[in-house]
Amino acid sequence: QSRWGPPTCAPRRLARPLMALAPPAPPAPRAEPLLVAPHPARRGSSRLALRPTSWAAVLVVGLVGGVVGGPVPGEQHFPIVYVVYGPGGVPEARAVVRADAPCPVLAGPLGNRTSQLRGTGDGAMPYAFPVRVCAVPLPRDSPAGALTLGGRPLPRLTTAPAKFALIGDTGLRVKPKNLGTCTKPGPASMYGIKLCEPEHRVLFDPERVSGSYQALDNWPLKDQMDQAAARLPDVVVHVGDYLYRQGPCAQNKGCAGINDPTNESVPGAWGDNWNGWYSDLFEPSLGLMAAAPWIVLRGDHEQCDRGGHGYFLFVDPRPLPANWTADYCRDYTETYTVSFDQQQFLIMDDSVIQDVHMDDVCPEVGAHQEDALPLNRYEDPKQALSHSEIREQITYFAGQFSKVIANVQPGLTNFLVSHRPLFGVGCNQGKYVTMDWTMQQALGNRTLKGISASINGHVHWFQGLSFEGGSERPMEIVVGNGGTDVTKYSMASPSAPEGLRIGGVRLERAFTQSVFGFSMLAAAGGAEGGGYHLEALRIRGSGPSVAMASLWSSAVPSGAQLADAGRARRLEATAALLV
Repeated sequence: QSRWGPPTCAPRRLARPLMALAPPAPPAPRAEPLLVAPHPARRGSSRLALRPTSWAAVLVVGLVGGVVGGPVPGEQHFPIVYVVYGPGGVPEARAVVRADAPCPVLAGPLGNRTSQLRGTGDGAMPYAFPVRVCAVPLPRDSPAGALTLGGRPLPRLTTAPAKFALIGDTGLRVKPKNLGTCTKPGPASMYGIKLCEPEHRVLFDPERVSGSYQALDNWPLKDQMDQAAARLPDVVVHVGDYLYRQGPCAQNKGCAGINDPTNESVPGAWGDNWNGWYSDLFEPSLGLMAAAPWIVLRGDHEQCDRGGHGYFLFVDPRPLPANWTADYCRDYTETYTVSFDQQQFLIMDDSVIQDVHMDDVCPEVGAHQEDALPLNRYEDPKQALSHSEIREQITYFAGQFSKVIANVQPGLTNFLVSHRPLFGVGCNQGKYVTMDWTMQQALGNRTLKGISASINGHVHWFQGLSFEGGSERPMEIVVGNGGTDVTKYSMASPSAPEGLRIGGVRLERAFTQSVFGFSMLAAAGGAEGGGYHLEALRIRGSGPSVAMASLWSSAVPSGAQLADAGRARRLEATAALLV
């Protein structure tokens, strides 16, 4: 299938058990998934380049739980129950149960109703999900505990939320390039990680180890999720990148506990399968899932060749196609809105865009710079797409911005939520640069009038940016410090970029710091003229001694305040003409 056709990410899947390999038969033809239309090219092929000899080197059996009736990781917590907001702000309860279990019953004051099957996976690799996901729509207002699903109390639902927990980039970063047991990894790959052919496997050599290996004792996600739950948010906003453990850990690194103890190449607690998703998202998030409903977004680690298959089964708020299998994945999803009485969140999926590499080297103290410019993908030789394909992507996202702009509601406070910072500031080769070139090109010379803030992740730090008044440039809030290894950088101070021009607009206030944490956004009421108060928090300590400390705070304007400021500017401009 051409990369220009409907992107379904459907590699061959291996049935279990896999004791001896013969070339697998071609998959049976099946109808294309519903809701899929041709889209521009994406970052490389979403298919896994696998040959039978490659699989023989790494897989000998399916995942635990692949056999019906066998144990399934996390089943002591089944049903795992959570609530996600879909398009229009409709809440939907979901339950993860064993693949051989019935869908649980929703019980409440108005009677009982059985939830409906969303999808049932199996133990076949590479996308082994020996679980069933069930779903049921909910009323938009419901007291905490008034509804139960499978006996689990559901969180409070309200059309008038006032407190939001903002978090993103939460998974344990494990991205092996060489486990120390291979002379030449590749070309075959699984979950975006190159495999090792049998002829290239050698005894462990620590000098060969390369890649990213975040230690388990440097991953405070459960503590952070529990601390966020303790703040009693009405809604959680997760900006994506749930699954970071793409492969096994080198045996001499602090993440080795995620490996299968009998074979490091068989998914232990890693990969786009139930083991990986349970370990990276569900297990540490149980408390926060019980505390509040979630607005969910897709990050680049949920691209089809990384963690996209589990994303669509567990997280994406839209229905799955009727002919769903675990092979299903899409490269692009459409913009939608989640609306409440006073706020609206405009959700844009920009996960498919390829980054331009930055070395995170910042200007020296005292260096002068007027403008922070974006890094141009056309000038990056490592881009997987051609210039014409990149232009196709820009055109596609220009259309998504048109939907965002058309859906801004003047009577509400509007927040744009996308994974990538639209005008965030980073460092490269001793200069400040701005992100994200593709999205800035797609926006063009249009403004985001009426949007109070853009909430993003992707860069693993907290960053808050406020632009000069009158620019119609929303505040930038980057909450990519949720748990994955934070970005190492060398800014002279957290506020060093202040005064820069970004896209012709002066940056009035800036704060950047690479520490683990999350942020709280709360309606300020009369205290700040009806706007919102943002507080970025950092984690200190762990376990019983864990605590959150304030890192940075700022007022965020409400929609009414933006409208008042716009009217004031127009009056000033009119008065100036009359003088």
